[in-house]
Amino acid sequence: MDKWFNNTWFIKWISLLIAILLFLMVNAENINNQPGGIPGITSQIRNIMEVDLTVYHDDGYQVVTEVDPANVQVTVRGPQNVLRQFQLMPRPEYELYVDVRGKEPGVHYERVQYSGFPNDVDVTINPRTVRVTVQEKQTVSFPVDVELINQGEIEEGYTIGTPYTTPTNVDITAARGIIEQINSVRAVVDVANRNATFQEVASVIVLDQNGNEMDLNTDPPAVEVTVPITSPNKEVPLRIEREGELPEGIAIENIYTEPNVVTIYGPIDVINDISFIDGIKIDLSEITRDTTIEVPVPVPDGVERVEPETVEVHVEISEEEVREFTDVTIEVNGLPEEFEYTFIDPEDGLVNIGLMGSPSVLERVDREDFQVYIDLSGLEVGEHELPLQFIGPQNVRISHNQPTVEIYITDPTEELEEPEDPEVEGIEEMEIDDEEGESPPEDTS
Repeated sequence: MDKWFNNTWFIKWISLLIAILLFLMVNAENINNQPGGIPGITSQIRNIMEVDLTVYHDDGYQVVTEVDPANVQVTVRGPQNVLRQFQLMPRPEYELYVDVRGKEPGVHYERVQYSGFPNDVDVTINPRTVRVTVQEKQTVSFPVDVELINQGEIEEGYTIGTPYTTPTNVDITAARGIIEQINSVRAVVDVANRNATFQEVASVIVLDQNGNEMDLNTDPPAVEVTVPITSPNKEVPLRIEREGELPEGIAIENIYTEPNVVTIYGPIDVINDISFIDGIKIDLSEITRDTTIEVPVPVPDGVERVEPETVEVHVEISEEEVREFTDVTIEVNGLPEEFEYTFIDPEDGLVNIGLMGSPSVLERVDREDFQVYIDLSGLEVGEHELPLQFIGPQNVRISHNQPTVEIYITDPTEELEEPEDPEVEGIEEMEIDDEEGESPPEDTS
């Protein structure tokens, strides 16, 4: 035994054997079904599980909707050193694929092909054939609906108009069968606590017939949504104020605005107190023919805005005529209840007047449509001369020969003093003297 260990060749062979055994032990996991095989010489097997398939198709008009199965198992057989080098590659350069380019829409059973494996290995694929469904690619434009959430949480009195998107449509590219499943395309916007019109960029979602979101891309993927929100509002008429006098011989046929009402916007407590808008003035002295004037609409205090901001005032004129009314009663206004009055001039309290205006306006006027009156407000007992005043239809003037009225006011509650009568007073004094004087002498005869 000592001779063997002293023999140099024996020691070399033993060392070689130990080195081979150690190498085989370290690499035992790479030696499948070949116990005792020699690396680099022995054929080995490696299984690669669940390798994804690549599907080559014409992207311009084809869509692959299904690959069954979508991955395969690969078995590689070859020299161990080749397989080891293949395993240590930083990124596998092999590929398993099917090619349906040029195929018609429909279901195809395609053989799985491969590339990128070393030349001196055998490749086995399971399953070798897969089912591929190809559909025609379509690009369809869909309108974008806007879904508003929390509409009940906008500020009180404000209303939401019809929202709209920019752009109004989006394009969806997918297989024909997928396109047919689309029910709606929408953008969702939250309006809680809003009190004015606003814009917001919202993502576009695609929903199927059951309301489920579909995993589809849109072009563009988001749209700008405009949500109109208006403050409390109401419509009010306009009041036209007239300045100056029309030239002689001309009468107003009609004055009207277009539009005849405007909309005011603002807080509820402000607009509720407004029943009309005034402050629009027309100078009649400048009117000589039918005229249309564009005027701005005043914005009352506290009102946010008025729509429209301007209106057209139309003035229609005609030749002036006079219509006479006789024995018109003069009404008396403003007399305190404890006072009474008496007409002095005219004594009967009647007056003759003429109404001046266009023929069509005068034709419609009755006695009940106008009033001539005097105002006694604040007057004391006594005689007064007052101007005769007139209230009547628009576009009508009064002409009369009684510009003033004389009237006497009395207070019947005051006691009337009896006038002194000298003759009566003298008789009374004589009677008193007779009572106080001496008695007449007795008759003795």
